[in-house]
Amino acid sequence: MRKLLIVTCLLVLGSALHVSGQISTFKALFLYNFTQNIEWPGQAAGNGDFVITVVGDSEMAAELEKLAKVRKVGTRKMQVRNVNNVDEVGDTHIVFLAASKSSLMPMLDSYQKGKNVLMVADKSGLCRQGAGIAFTTIDGKLRYEICTARIEEHGLKVSHKLITLGKKVQ
Repeated sequence: MRKLLIVTCLLVLGSALHVSGQISTFKALFLYNFTQNIEWPGQAAGNGDFVITVVGDSEMAAELEKLAKVRKVGTRKMQVRNVNNVDEVGDTHIVFLAASKSSLMPMLDSYQKGKNVLMVADKSGLCRQGAGIAFTTIDGKLRYEICTARIEEHGLKVSHKLITLGKKVQ
């Protein structure tokens, strides 16, 4: 009986981890699609790699690295950086802030003022603190909140398509 209970617990845990991995895959695909629907100005749109920095989520970074091997942003290779703190972000096009690091959003916003960067949070409600896009779950489905004002503050242009597919917030 005890062995059956342990096996059942392991199966449930394995399923939860599998679902978690799928969610990271979907979020990585969303992030990639954001690159197709946002326009970076001048030098940020120019040559060199397109840099996505992940703060505090190695699973998300790994999913993005898989995408980077097979996809490009326009003609540019994607480069994924995985860091643990917002002061390690440096020059980047997109910053993804893990839910576990959500308390750092105001600091990240401060560090990224005046830069052409899209800030994406993995926690609903963070658009009020500086994120341009924040993942959320609505009716059990992965969705995103979008604040065009935050995105435009960073000199980025967002497509109408991206706005209409998200939940617009102020």
